[in-house]
Amino acid sequence: MATDPVCKMTVEPHKAAAMVEHRGETYYFCSQGCHKEFSAHPEKYRVKKPGGVRGVHPKEN
Repeated sequence: MATDPVCKMTVEPHKAAAMVEHRGETYYFCSQGCHKEFSAHPEKYRVKKPGGVRGVHPKEN
């Protein structure tokens, strides 16, 4: 199962209305409307992975 990044609906990949690859991730959509919205603003809906910059700490005075 996958989650539509726009509406958060559960989507079965083989039944998805649309699919797109963006920055190495595959996204599945419940409808063409959600796909269109994602395509217009992908950074708004991109899945953010936990982490960050490793080895960077504030300088102590």
